[in-house]
Amino acid sequence: MVSTAIGKKIEKFWFAGLSQHKIAKKLKIAQSTVSEYLSSIDQSKQKKAQSAGKNFDQSKQKKVRLTRKEFSSEKRIALIDQGMAHLEDMLPDIDKPSGMRDWFVALGTAIDKRRLEEPQKIAENESDGFFEALEAKTPEIWKDVDAEADAVQVDPIQHQTVEAPHLVDQE
Repeated sequence: MVSTAIGKKIEKFWFAGLSQHKIAKKLKIAQSTVSEYLSSIDQSKQKKAQSAGKNFDQSKQKKVRLTRKEFSSEKRIALIDQGMAHLEDMLPDIDKPSGMRDWFVALGTAIDKRRLEEPQKIAENESDGFFEALEAKTPEIWKDVDAEADAVQVDPIQHQTVEAPHLVDQE
C-alpha cells in the first residue's frame, strides 16, 4: 500500500504520460507497486486516463496475449512459410561459405519456429515405416546364425557363505 503523497505523485506522472517503469524509477519504488496502485484507483480517474490514451493494465503478459490474438497462429505459420520459400529462392545465389552458414542458420530458425507453432502429429495407427523395414530385414540378417551354437550355458546359482553375517538380512 502506498501513502497518499506517493499515490498523488504516481497519478501526476501517469497523467503526464510517463510509463509505469519510469514512474517507479523516479519514485524509487517497484514497478509492481505502481501497477497495483493504478489498478486500484477509482473508475472516474481510470476513464480520464483512458481518454488521455492510457491503459491501466500495462503488463507484458497482456501485451503478448493481445499480439498473439491479433496475429493468429495461422498468420504466423503463413509468415514462417513465406520466409522458408524466400530462403529456398535465395539458395542458388549463395556463393560464399559465410552466406551458406547464414542461410542455414535462418533456415534452422524458421524450421524450429514452424515446429513450435504446429507440432507434427502422428496418428496412433500411423507408422514411419522403421519397424516394418526392421522386421523385413531381420530374417536376412540372422539367416546364417545357428541358434544352437550361440546358446549360452549358465551355471545354477550357488549359495555362498558370507564372511560378515551381520551385513546380511537374517531370515
